[in-house]
Amino acid sequence: MMPTTAAPQPSSAEQSYKKLTTRNTLLTLLLFISPFLLLYLAVNHEMSSLIKDQIYNRLADTVEENSKTITTFLQDREMDLKAYSKLDVDSIAEISKFQPFLESPIREKKWFDFLAVADLEGNIVLSINRKIEGNIAEREYFKISKQGKSFNAGIFHSDILNQQVMILSHPIYNRKNEIIGVAAASLNLNNFYSLLFDLRIGSTSELFIVNPEGLLLSPTKLGGEPFVTWGFDKKERNPHTGSRGVIAHTDYRGQKVLCAYKRYAQANFYLVSEIDLDEALIPLREVNRIILTLFIPFFLLLALLSALYSRRTTSLLQKLTRNLQIALEEARSKKKEVDQINVELENKVKESEQLAQELRLSEEYIYNLIDSLSLGVIALDTSGKIAHYNKEVKELFNLPKLEKGQDIFKVLPWLSDREVEITFENTVIQAKRHQLEEKKIDRGRGDEYFNLSFFPLENGAGNILGVTVTIENVTERERLRKQLAEYEKLSALSQLALGAAHEINNPLLGISSYLEILRDEATDPKNKEEIEVVLENVYRISETIRGLLNFARPTPPQFTKVNFNQLIEDTLSFLSHQPIFRKAKIQKILSPSLPQITADLNQIRQVLTNMLINAAQSMPNGGNLTVETTKVKFKEEIQVDIRDTGVGIPPENLKKIFDPFFTTKKSQGTGLGLSISLSYIKNHSGDIFCRSQPGQGTTFSIILPIRQKGRILVKDEEVIS
Repeated sequence: MMPTTAAPQPSSAEQSYKKLTTRNTLLTLLLFISPFLLLYLAVNHEMSSLIKDQIYNRLADTVEENSKTITTFLQDREMDLKAYSKLDVDSIAEISKFQPFLESPIREKKWFDFLAVADLEGNIVLSINRKIEGNIAEREYFKISKQGKSFNAGIFHSDILNQQVMILSHPIYNRKNEIIGVAAASLNLNNFYSLLFDLRIGSTSELFIVNPEGLLLSPTKLGGEPFVTWGFDKKERNPHTGSRGVIAHTDYRGQKVLCAYKRYAQANFYLVSEIDLDEALIPLREVNRIILTLFIPFFLLLALLSALYSRRTTSLLQKLTRNLQIALEEARSKKKEVDQINVELENKVKESEQLAQELRLSEEYIYNLIDSLSLGVIALDTSGKIAHYNKEVKELFNLPKLEKGQDIFKVLPWLSDREVEITFENTVIQAKRHQLEEKKIDRGRGDEYFNLSFFPLENGAGNILGVTVTIENVTERERLRKQLAEYEKLSALSQLALGAAHEINNPLLGISSYLEILRDEATDPKNKEEIEVVLENVYRISETIRGLLNFARPTPPQFTKVNFNQLIEDTLSFLSHQPIFRKAKIQKILSPSLPQITADLNQIRQVLTNMLINAAQSMPNGGNLTVETTKVKFKEEIQVDIRDTGVGIPPENLKKIFDPFFTTKKSQGTGLGLSISLSYIKNHSGDIFCRSQPGQGTTFSIILPIRQKGRILVKDEEVIS
């Protein structure tokens, strides 16, 4: 017997390559099939969505078409009823003679079951085609039509007729077009239900009406009864909500259905179209089967290609492995060189990290230095976007959410000024420093003044990178400067007034005394009249000199307790007899709870007198003069408002009225009344404000503290003028 030789066993490397080929085949197949599988799923999903949309649209179209039919039908019935609402009668008692006329819409058109007419108290006075008695005053349709409107009450169960009805109501007018009653007609529901046409899409489709609670208001093809059957399974929530929709739910038969519905707001019901879900999805399942049949050949072809591709890949991998072994030997010989390079790179990395740390510390130091400046500093790029800012900017403009990258002229709209924008642009273009000194800016808190400096930012090549803006608020400095100038002007004016008063007053006294003697001795009336004219002008000069003295050398106030309301009463009582007050209608609005104040009685009386005379003089042809006193809320102050309906003050004069010698009365005033009044009120730590519109009148508001802190009272008792 011949000895058998064993078959050669494959090497471990060959076995590994076979396993690799098998694994690659499976992976390649998975890789190739995945896109087609995703494509299959995507196509299937899109087709399914398309089919579903078509089904949904068919259902929605059914509802929409029937909704239009119902709307047209109900509008026609409302017009029918309206045609019989205008009668040639005086009262509802004469309605019976129009019974044949009112029977025609029921007899001829067959759209109505019956017609009832009620008077304005709701009592039914006439019924046609049905004997109806009682009172409908509490019915909603009666109340609305009684107000002159048509109304559709929808389908409901009538307790008067003990049946389901749909009531249309309309007011009845007499020959004078007055409402004398209400006509209520019930639609023939069978005719109404016949309007519902079903766009058939299957044997289980049906169309019906439900109320907002889901109760059937019309019969259904599959056995639903009106006012008995619910349009959904009571184990579920009512699916008919909102104005319209398409939804899957369980119907009154316990069957899963696809439902489209729309609310008919005029009659307060839902129009519903349904089809069994299984029947609705038959086209969808058929499409899925067709798509799967189309994709199976592609899957088989991909399996064959994957096997061929894996064998080719394994062959290439064997060659690559051999080449890699050769390359590995060469790489080992260069490993030492690479290790040396790595050591050098590590040293460079450490040096770079140290430099980065030093740079970060320098940057933090610079930012902290900028934040420590008392000026607002903003760094901008060439387009005006914020690159950096210090803390003073946020505090200066109260901007807690200021962020980099924002447009400076949008974040700070008060800087959106043409002069500021031009200065910024010139700084970028000319690469030179520019400055705006004492720039007036209105941020809604009154006028403020700022110094703005613009510095160009350049890189090493001299290119402009942006602009640094420094902002300094100099409002207080400007206010102090203006106040100092005002003090200097008033001081010079006071010195001038005192000198002029002393030089003029003594000779003027002699002139007036001599003129008075001549007037008393004159016998000729003409001469006496001429002396009177001269003497009146002398008195006027004397009054001007006295005003100058009061303005230049005011006497210290003598503080007492003053009842301000009583002081106003006394002042008005004294002035009301003057000729200029005869045409003025005086109104007093004096707060009964106004507290006493500490004030100089004579100075405050003089202020009130000046203000009231000015108000009366502004109304030469008469008008309303109102004096109102109030206690300022949450402050220890009182406010006095003196309003007139006179000629008003032009805007250009409004800022000058408190200036000495400024007057619009020409020869009738000295221009010192308001200046002296303001100085008296300032002596009391108060203030005066004026609001005026030319042709609409003027309001002066006087603010006075209730108590004078640190002032000594001359008298402790209350002073009543």
